[in-house]
Formats: sequence, structure tokens, C-alpha cells
Amino acid sequence: MLTQFNSKTSRLKVKISQLRGGVSSELDKVCAESVQDLMATIAKLDSNGVQVVAEAPAATGAAPSPAPHVHSSTDPGGKPQPDPNEDWCAVCMDGGELMCCDKCPKVFHQYCHIPTIEKLPDETETWQCLLCVNFAELPMSPDGEGGEDGAGGLSARAQKLVERVTLELYCQYELSLPFREPVPADNLQYHSKISRPMCLDMIRMKLQPRSAARYTNVAQFVADCRLLFRNAYRYNPPDTQIYKDAKRLEEFFDAQLVKWLPEYAYWGGEGEPPTKRARVE
Repeated sequence: MLTQFNSKTSRLKVKISQLRGGVSSELDKVCAESVQDLMATIAKLDSNGVQVVAEAPAATGAAPSPAPHVHSSTDPGGKPQPDPNEDWCAVCMDGGELMCCDKCPKVFHQYCHIPTIEKLPDETETWQCLLCVNFAELPMSPDGEGGEDGAGGLSARAQKLVERVTLELYCQYELSLPFREPVPADNLQYHSKISRPMCLDMIRMKLQPRSAARYTNVAQFVADCRLLFRNAYRYNPPDTQIYKDAKRLEEFFDAQLVKWLPEYAYWGGEGEPPTKRARVE
């Protein structure tokens, strides 16, 4: 389902036009004629013995008679139906052309979603974001969740899992914002201290199947995420907001690993990866 949102204020507003000067005099003329007609009618009724009595004023403090509520023909049951989807992209918090998930309130730009939405579905088709995919329906990799596909890339299931975790990180908008883009090359102070920069956009680039630097196993993905956090801790003092955001985002990352890739939960990203360790029989 494709919808258009420029901003929350882009929804229809009704404007009331003001009366212009020429209309006012015309109304006075009409009112005067109406009063004359009314007085003539009262005089005629009086001559026929019909007494005209003015309506008694309402008691002080009495509630006025409520006007009947007219329901809009577009509101089923007479009640306004709230929009089930959010107004802002879950990744960038901006408006525009947004894909609405049919299973959750989230909406995404085609590029912001992971993986990128290459083709828009037909109006009759439903669409669900990666956060709503049932991974129980995906086939298991032959050698576990860290499996390769035999062609130098991740297996279909492993690819979906790391994309899911990455999308979850992006959707933590405020926490992830400082870690999305590469630190500019002209920031010499940063690059003199951090020899291996890493950011979420670089991780996302490596998730592209056609990328020359694409991931071939899950351990590489986890190692890059850990590198991102280590860089943040190394460069930023512990009392800074960026350091604290990195801590909270890594805690969220750990929770996602426990849920989706438990073999890699709390692995530091250095040394022998979990899938390469010898199994104890």
C-alpha cells in the first residue's frame, strides 16, 4: 500500500472565506424585507383573532437544546476511523512517499527499508516490512545461522537475519543517529585516533549482495557492529551523550542477538568467532 505524507500538517484543512463589503449591504436589505413580511403576517393573524405570543426565554443556566449530530458519510458507523499507520518513516523520521506495512503501524521510504524495496506492490497486494517477517517460515541454513550460500555470500536465511538486526538498529532513531554516516575525512583528530572507522551506512553497504565487500558470514557482520561501538567508546569520553548513546544502542544490539542470533550474543567481535569454536561432544 502506497501513501503520500508530506507532513502531519499536510492533511486537509477547511478554510472559511470572509464576507466582503458588498455582501454586507445586500444582507441588510434582505433582512429588512424579511422583517416587513413578518410584521405583515402577524398583523393578518391578529385581525383574524389569532394571538401571537413571543417564545419564553430559556431559564438561566439551562443547557441549550443540543443540535443533532450529523455523521459524515465517509465515517463507518458515524465514528472517525484513525489511520492505523504512522506518519513518519521509521528509519529517517521524514515524510514523503511511504510504504505502509499491512501488519504493523510502521512506514518506510523505499530506500530506507532494509532491504531496499525495489518494486512497489500492486494496489491489490499486501506488503509487510522485514520486522514483521515470520522467520519460522524461512528454511534453516545447512550449517547454522552463520552459513554461507556456497557462492561467496550469506545464505538466504542468514541474510534476512542480519538485515533484520540492522533495520532494528536504524529504527532506534535517536540512539543510532550519531552512528549512521562516516566521520568526514577532514576530521583529522578523529582519524588520528580511530584507524578503522565503522558506521551503520558502511554495514548496510556490505549487506548488498552485489557489493564487492559484501559479508560472507554472520561473524563479519557482528564484528563490524562491535567495531562501531568500540570506536565510539575509544574516541568519546564516558560522560558524553554519544558515549552513553553507544552504550544503550549496544545493549539493544545484544538483545537482538539473543533473540535472532544467540550463538553470537555477547561475542566481542574479536578473536575466534563462535561458529568456528570446537564443539564439545
